[in-house]
Amino acid sequence: MNLAISEDAKHRNEKLVISGNCHCPPSFRYSRLSMIRQTSRKYASAWEQRKLSEVATFGGGHTPPMADPDNYEDGYVLWVTSQDVKSNYLDRTTTQITEKGAKELTLYPAGSLVMVTRSGILRHTLPVAELRKPSTVNQDIRVILPQGECCGEWLLQFFISHNKELLLEFGKTGTTVESVDFGKIKDMLLYMPSTVEQQQIGDFFAKLDSLITLHQRKRLWFAK
Repeated sequence: MNLAISEDAKHRNEKLVISGNCHCPPSFRYSRLSMIRQTSRKYASAWEQRKLSEVATFGGGHTPPMADPDNYEDGYVLWVTSQDVKSNYLDRTTTQITEKGAKELTLYPAGSLVMVTRSGILRHTLPVAELRKPSTVNQDIRVILPQGECCGEWLLQFFISHNKELLLEFGKTGTTVESVDFGKIKDMLLYMPSTVEQQQIGDFFAKLDSLITLHQRKRLWFAK
């Protein structure tokens, strides 16, 4: 069974990007969600049902003492906070910390997923991104490390396409600062295709993301 995105669907979405009709992120999110949902519904009975905790491990971090300048001055270790998770892929952070500041933190490898679990932004979206470089994180971020047959790129697309549903189901209400119940997220069920099919789906949307980024840069350049 081949779950690769059909050539017609691929052409339609690439045409949207190239023609400029997909410069609006919500439109692309809708397209992405529709395509993944259609594939999921068509083949769900053939996909394996697994808990997220069965196919990934998890981690977190904290804030090094800010009173000690040696934790931050001339730092070069990436340190992810909620304000950094603004795109699907992350290769830089607003703040870098020193080796001393990172001494008691875990340096997560490229390919790990980072999710904002405590921030005001959770009022309307659940930010998730893939690390492109090894990074540490603060206490508002939880890290998801895909294991074994779980493809990180596919898992990222799952979170992106189901963003609103996940926020509605796992978001905490009545708290001082918006947050999500990450313990329940770890136990949520996934319908997982084979590893090869995950890679096909993940690679397809990663290429579309790259096309959109390139298109947006061109628009900004011509707007100058």
